[in-house]
Amino acid sequence: MPGSPPGRMGWTLNPYRGCSHACTYCFARDGHDHLGHDTGADFHTHLYVKTNAPTVLRRELRTGKTGDRWVMVGTSTDCYQRAEGRYQLMPGILRAFIDYRVPFTTTTKSALLRRDINLYAEAARMTDVLVMTSLGSLDDRVWHAFEPAASPPRARLETIRALRDAGVPAGVLIAPVIPHAADHPAALDALVDACAEAGAVTVFPDVMRLSPGARAWFLGQAARTLPPRLHQRLAADYADRRAMPQEYIRQVTEHIHARAAHHGMPAWEDYMKDLRMP
Repeated sequence: MPGSPPGRMGWTLNPYRGCSHACTYCFARDGHDHLGHDTGADFHTHLYVKTNAPTVLRRELRTGKTGDRWVMVGTSTDCYQRAEGRYQLMPGILRAFIDYRVPFTTTTKSALLRRDINLYAEAARMTDVLVMTSLGSLDDRVWHAFEPAASPPRARLETIRALRDAGVPAGVLIAPVIPHAADHPAALDALVDACAEAGAVTVFPDVMRLSPGARAWFLGQAARTLPPRLHQRLAADYADRRAMPQEYIRQVTEHIHARAAHHGMPAWEDYMKDLRMP
């Protein structure tokens, strides 16, 4: 997870490199450069599948290497992207967590996760589990412009609802909040309200940052798909920096946390600290 997580967060697991969701802002684009690809279209057309991920995970868990620390799945590229429908790595990964009673989080934008809800429910009876759905806006125009192949916003909310109905803790990574496109206070309020209605147990707001590998692709796609004024504002804000000013980030974060508190939803850090210790 972004930010400074509690001390029990210790390991990450990403079954795929590259991502067919093709989110224009994705920081994981930087990693494709190290694999000899460009960080633009290659990121969603040249994918790497770790077909032995469940086997390697079991080998690691047998050693007790993780201790009582959480494993974070899908923090780089989406573990339920389109390729998962073919390779079906996540059921084996989840079964390993269940067998070894390892606490874990999963982060995704994909409604494909619903395929495995029974496994998540079983895991939640054995250990600490938290599924985080990434959702930065309810506006379908924002989805089409910045996350062209991810599940629609409403489908992500339905996934949260289905998880909660099955007894699985589910929260929302309100991310990225895209300046000028999805940061209006009323839009943020509506988003938090929808998350609460779906049963989310926590939220984690994160304003968009652009890594060096994502900047050129993001701004190029913005020029092609966005209204000129919006593209110009984004280009001016991110032309020579990765993130918005700290005061802007503070205001957006505090606004979201205040709206979440109205619904009784704690910040992610507080939620994680309150979970039972093994």
